[in-house]
Amino acid sequence: MIPVLIILTIGLPWLGGLVVWLTRDSRPRAQHTLAVLFAVAAGLAALALLPFTSSAVAWQVSIGGAFGELTFVPDGLGVFLAIVATVIGSLAVIFSVDYMHGEAQLGRYYAMVLLFIGAMAGLALTGSLLFLFIFWEITALCSYALISFHNDDPKAVAGGIKALIITSFGGIGLLAGALIIFAHIGSFQIGDFLAKAHTPPPDVLALIAFGFLAAAAAKSAQFPFQTWLLDAMEAPTPVSALIHAATMVNAGVYLLARFYPAFEPVPGWATVVVIVGLLSALLAALMALVATDLKRALAYSTISQLGYMVYAVGVGGVYASQFHLLSHAVFKALLFLGAGAVIHAVGTRDMRKMGGLGRQMPYVRNAFVIGALALAGLPILNGFWSKELVLEAGLTEGPAWAYIGMLLGAG
Repeated sequence: MIPVLIILTIGLPWLGGLVVWLTRDSRPRAQHTLAVLFAVAAGLAALALLPFTSSAVAWQVSIGGAFGELTFVPDGLGVFLAIVATVIGSLAVIFSVDYMHGEAQLGRYYAMVLLFIGAMAGLALTGSLLFLFIFWEITALCSYALISFHNDDPKAVAGGIKALIITSFGGIGLLAGALIIFAHIGSFQIGDFLAKAHTPPPDVLALIAFGFLAAAAAKSAQFPFQTWLLDAMEAPTPVSALIHAATMVNAGVYLLARFYPAFEPVPGWATVVVIVGLLSALLAALMALVATDLKRALAYSTISQLGYMVYAVGVGGVYASQFHLLSHAVFKALLFLGAGAVIHAVGTRDMRKMGGLGRQMPYVRNAFVIGALALAGLPILNGFWSKELVLEAGLTEGPAWAYIGMLLGAG
């Protein structure tokens, strides 16, 4: 049962991408319908995995040679991220039905979106470091293709190339770390490494730890690699919601959380993680205050909120980090899709040219206000509870200077 659900969670979006791509662009209604059906089915399959979470290998395929075993482990952390990717991803696909109405090359768009969702689910569920890297790079390819979807727009193409280069730089750190791990313990299995993390010499373990940190910072647009996420705003708005809430940027935080038990003893590693999270949270929040582009303001807030997640991992609050990842996925998807509705209606992203929209778009206004208040962390709404957990972890386990900085960032 569990292998079937894993195959469906990863395979349904990929199969859907192929089917939609083979469906000719002269049949847009069929493409929209098929994309929604496959995306929703993948989300349901991921949700069905919840009762079967286990730290044991659920499915194993022998590849042979240096590749070892392709394994899938449906533990709580992996299933959680797979659910975020597929469920929030399916909402972005549903929103695309109206947002992408009349657009050319729908087959290419939906194929890449569904490949993106499936790759993110595979990244979360795989138990092999090598295949984690492969899924990691597939998400980079999809982000490049989707940011550059309007390939007649030079800014979109430049944004896609920038995202690909910066995230691939981080991928070098991940691949180098995986190869060093294989050289020292003879296995690509994540479980084997976590059990034998004491085996490599301390300086080698430090090299792996900081290589993984570079990979995570690049993927999650953390300081000093944050600039690609702003240029990614040239993508269609459902893609922005997908990257910011469901897939790409969550991968880096997941990587840090997954390997925290192995890297926590490395001298200085946790402190550097805290500093990266603090700088990202503070600087991006300040830049958001002066942004006039609606999507860029939301992008800055994404970098800032991801800084909270990274900071939480640095102080040992892995659960708080993942809870805030879930909260952020919900309210940031809501905000980006609301922004998409506004941009679709008014034809501009410049907030200086907007005004009085609440009376004309009351439903969007109400949804956007709820998302904004959750982002700010007001009591009762979900952002309050997860931010509170992050700050509590920082207060009890982290340095006081970092905690004060995060409080300022929240303000």
